Amino acid sequence: MRVEVSSPDIIFFNIFAFADGGLMQTSLDHLVIVAPTLEVGHRFVSQRLGVELKPGGCHPVMGTHNRLLRLGTYFYLEVIAINPAASPADRPRWFGLDELSENAPPRLAHWVAKTDNLKALNSTFAELVGQAQPMSRGEASCAGTS
Repeated sequence: MRVEVSSPDIIFFNIFAFADGGLMQTSLDHLVIVAPTLEVGHRFVSQRLGVELKPGGCHPVMGTHNRLLRLGTYFYLEVIAINPAASPADRPRWFGLDELSENAPPRLAHWVAKTDNLKALNSTFAELVGQAQPMSRGEASCAGTS
């Protein structure tokens, strides 16, 4: 394992592993704050950190939208909530958003990793964590995201 320190506050872990005969690099991509609404989550982070988050986008498959805060060259903070303007999701939403009550306080819920070999990761960890789903960063703007 190699640890890179790019700022005094942020440490990135890059893990190099062999999976299915090939070298795979996996690293921390972002932290996730969940909130009952995007506005509540945005206000929570902005008040505590004294910064404004940038508009994010939509995740149509999950019926969510987000706002983002860059924390370094390769790392960011995501505030995510159910998008009330989206079609209902046909599966449980990530990070337990379906169970979040309307008056729940925003909270740090998860971290997300990225890998350069999703196929190898799937075959290595699918039994443990389920089948990985390829996702894109989504649209730059979407209905219900301000």
